[in-house]
Amino acid sequence: MSKQETNFQFLEGFDKRVAQLAKQAEKYVHTDPDSCMFKLRLMVETMAKKLTNLQMRSDISQDLGSMLGALERGGIVPRRQADSMHAIRRDGNAAVHGSPTPIPTAMRRLHEAYKISGWFCKVIKRGSKVNLNDFAPPEPPAPLDQATKSLHGKIDELEESIERRRLATRESLLMFGPQENVKEVTRRIIEELKALDNVAAAAGEPIIDADFVALVMAMDLEQIEEDPRHGGDSRQARREAEQQLDFIKQHLAEREKVFLAERTFLIEQRNES
Repeated sequence: MSKQETNFQFLEGFDKRVAQLAKQAEKYVHTDPDSCMFKLRLMVETMAKKLTNLQMRSDISQDLGSMLGALERGGIVPRRQADSMHAIRRDGNAAVHGSPTPIPTAMRRLHEAYKISGWFCKVIKRGSKVNLNDFAPPEPPAPLDQATKSLHGKIDELEESIERRRLATRESLLMFGPQENVKEVTRRIIEELKALDNVAAAAGEPIIDADFVALVMAMDLEQIEEDPRHGGDSRQARREAEQQLDFIKQHLAEREKVFLAERTFLIEQRNES
């Protein structure tokens, strides 16, 4: 893709603010990947606010994580798009808090933002036909040397590995149904997550995003708690589910920090060489 072209021109006819943020992120992906992630996070937040205003009640929290959770639980954002939006939110937050963004990570999130954009256009303008072309990665301002290519390859492998593990964990959690005993479900979830975590730790990798898993588990455990055989109402179910999830969420948040540290280490190795 040449410097004058953009993957996001089609967005102009649907939401000019989203289009502007997408184009800015695309412009920065090679020269300032942290700024790329800032723009992508703001782009996702703008999308989430618009979807919330169009299709949700007015008292939804304007915190991005809360909005995405509400949109997903309400069936407005499908899981595939929600996963990508959470990934952009997560890496955008990491960049805001000083964790450096590798170029391959920014490029991966830019590609995800492109796919989300096509879906977003169809949602906000029903009946719209949006046929996306293949994503054209922006070209670097100068050819990459072999050491940089090698570093980018390692970061890509790390990103791919963590995303596979997140997906596998999410799918395994969705197997639990309302007929199961709450304590037994909680015990099995903790055991499975610890087992996955041990495997990942041995390989020097973390496994999953705490907020992401907590969202899925809260949905499943609330459904279990609300089953008439447990005799609880919706609010009580939520309270009990949140109590059970607190320990697991804290544990996973620590593992997520390890992932960011590994990614930062790879960047610093390159800078020192």
